[in-house]
Amino acid sequence: MKKLSLLLAVLALFTFCSPFSAPAQNGPGIKESINTFMTYFNETVVQSIRIQEILKDETLSDADSLFFFDLVTRLEKTLGLVLNLRDLYFLYGKTTYCFTKDERKYILDRIENISGAFKQIVENKYIVSRQELEGHKNDRLTENLGLFNDRVNRLRAFLEISQEIFR
Repeated sequence: MKKLSLLLAVLALFTFCSPFSAPAQNGPGIKESINTFMTYFNETVVQSIRIQEILKDETLSDADSLFFFDLVTRLEKTLGLVLNLRDLYFLYGKTTYCFTKDERKYILDRIENISGAFKQIVENKYIVSRQELEGHKNDRLTENLGLFNDRVNRLRAFLEISQEIFR
């Protein structure tokens, strides 16, 4: 009888703990998502510090200064949003009870709203028109704008993939 119960226990262990019985995860996990959000946060803070150093340069034109102030404002807005995302994912990962369908729907709606806010921040017109900026051929301007847009677009694409956690 002991051998039979031992055999059944081992069989149950292999049945329920095998990697084949685990559902395949298509997207990133909670930890990877949080790491991505913190990487975005760190890169944005570094870019903001570099722009602050550029703004100390007295040879900047008024249009360039306005553009950089506008870009710093956009960077700060995205920092708040990415911290909200990190908190959502962190709390979801630390929760010990199962979320109801309505709670998951709320989280997904909140993530969609934040993604929409990122899109709006990128697509809003800048204080200074791009035609004025293109006349200067300023590499620092185009580089910082490109970094910002690329980072936000990568984060939005990541959000689409990472929502599988909540489904």
